[in-house]
Amino acid sequence: MANDKALLQEKFSKDYDKYYLVDLFKRKGFVRKQCENCGKHFWTLRPEKTRCDDQPCSPYSFIGDPPTKKPLDYVSSWKTIEDFFVRNGHTIIERYPIVSRWRPDLYFTVASIIDFQRIEGGKVVFELPANPLVVPQMCARFNDVPSVGVSGKHYTSFCMVGQTAIANKDGYWKDRCIDLDFELMTKEFGIPEQEISFVESVWTGAPGAFGYCLEYFVRGLELGNAVFTAFEGDITNYREMKEPIIDMGAGLERFSWITQGTPTSYDTTFAPVLAKMQEACKVEYDRDLFKIG
Repeated sequence: MANDKALLQEKFSKDYDKYYLVDLFKRKGFVRKQCENCGKHFWTLRPEKTRCDDQPCSPYSFIGDPPTKKPLDYVSSWKTIEDFFVRNGHTIIERYPIVSRWRPDLYFTVASIIDFQRIEGGKVVFELPANPLVVPQMCARFNDVPSVGVSGKHYTSFCMVGQTAIANKDGYWKDRCIDLDFELMTKEFGIPEQEISFVESVWTGAPGAFGYCLEYFVRGLELGNAVFTAFEGDITNYREMKEPIIDMGAGLERFSWITQGTPTSYDTTFAPVLAKMQEACKVEYDRDLFKIG
């Protein structure tokens, strides 16, 4: 499977004009580079960059030095996202249960797109209650447990902001998706345009449906991943979907973190709780430790 995915990535990247070159890149003058460390292709407004912003190719450079002068707490970050997408014609959907009882092949909701997936005939089909929509979906990621408290960004349960649309007359496709996400980061969160880069990738996480994607980063931190679910079948035998699906997932905790530049994302998500714990325990952790590397 890993080799098949790598071959698929190679195929999409060779035809990047078709799959990854969106209107924003042409309008703003993004240049396409290949990372000297991992070999991934990425898009940037800084032609001098030789490495992508994915880890371990680039370290976090926002801790103690956030790229915006607009610090937002966890709740304010969601409110900013919600208001932006409502103004841009999206319906806000209440989150689904974290136990994914509508997916017989899963126990827990591991991503926002799971809300709108049903399994029929051994493959996934999509049912959207609105088009386009945004949902603040709580997700469980038990495979991340060993990294919790080590990386400063991993959670056993986190909120994935899901931006979803069907590419038809009511929804939109990749150009509009990337335009919206770029505007959210720059105009709403105040992140300078040159701080944002996009890494080419593929996503194969659903039975019988997959696509290519653009992961967007700021100073080494992935904020979101815009997946363009365009194909059905398996990655060795597939066809284009009649109605492709936008599946953008972004960690809400990271949006708050990038604006504050705190040592860990826990400092922004659980700020009142941590303050109370430190007061009660009379313990301070080494904040400078997280600036290393």
